[in-house]
Amino acid sequence: MQRTEWQKSGLSARIISAVSAFLEAIVTLLPADAGGRIRPIAPRDGNYCPALRRAVRDAPSIPIRFIEGPPWIAPGQDGKVVVEIEAGALDCAGFASGLELELVEGERVVGLVTVVRLWREAMVG
Repeated sequence: MQRTEWQKSGLSARIISAVSAFLEAIVTLLPADAGGRIRPIAPRDGNYCPALRRAVRDAPSIPIRFIEGPPWIAPGQDGKVVVEIEAGALDCAGFASGLELELVEGERVVGLVTVVRLWREAMVG
């Protein structure tokens, strides 16, 4: 029986799996004079990582990362985006089309997110 490279290296055979959730949504950034951001965001860069929160008292924040959308969205503007929800952050079963969520940076609300659709992708490696 021939051993594979990973067996020769001493690695155990294990399967790593994760389920990622993605939201397609409309994001509306609040204008700076209404408490929003001062600078625009670049959704396509993949480095804007705010959180989502339901607009109810003591709702938990859900870490997200913008991964697709227009090149720029300035304060006071809106755009269609795709965000990745951090794996295991929260059960997203209640994220139905039309749901409105707050976009937060720390504790500050900087915009609103309206869910267009939710989808999940299983990754096995």
